[in-house]
Amino acid sequence: MKHNTTLAIILGSIIGGIFLISILFSVISPAKNKLRKFRNAMDITDPITRGFALHLASAYPGEYNIDQVCKVYEYIYKNWKYVSDPRGMDYYSKASLTIKNNLSGDCDDFAILLATVIESIGGKTRISSAVDTTNANAHAFAEVYFEEDPKIIADRINYHFQNFFQKLFGISRIKGIYFTPDDKKGIWLNLDWNSKYPGGQYFEYSRRTIFYPMQNYYTSEIRK
Repeated sequence: MKHNTTLAIILGSIIGGIFLISILFSVISPAKNKLRKFRNAMDITDPITRGFALHLASAYPGEYNIDQVCKVYEYIYKNWKYVSDPRGMDYYSKASLTIKNNLSGDCDDFAILLATVIESIGGKTRISSAVDTTNANAHAFAEVYFEEDPKIIADRINYHFQNFFQKLFGISRIKGIYFTPDDKKGIWLNLDWNSKYPGGQYFEYSRRTIFYPMQNYYTSEIRK
């Protein structure tokens, strides 16, 4: 009986220790927790998510391309309904649930949905969690990776987002695109919902944590 009691105490201590460590870890590493939430929310193979992505991308069939991204962004942007998270919570909706909920949610949900749909058709994305220079305003936005010449990307975006008269008279709507170059030869094109088209101006952040949910890592950046 004494042996069983000792064993029970030891097991209880181990379980309690594991529970305590998990609590401490969640406090110590909020970025790690946020990465996990982004990964769980990006259900790229869910039938609802995949079907939604295929429906949009099929307007421009073929290998994954900027035209498909423009179609995805345009549709989600035009149909998005902003709704706040529950009070006191930072809720991350799965992409499939956001689709079911008639494309509604906050900036996190918009970024997650965009990134998930693009990943579902073969693209590469990342999501930034950023704060402004006052540290009072937080924001989330997605970016998509391309290796093409930025001018070619800008020309295709311009084609998709020009109005009738701009096309008729050869007037460019897109004067330039905003992106972050990587350390190789590609660019991360801004997909912020504050923009009206892919490659719009960035949120004025002072620092951000950049999450790569599909690759399961994150980095930090201070804006110069």
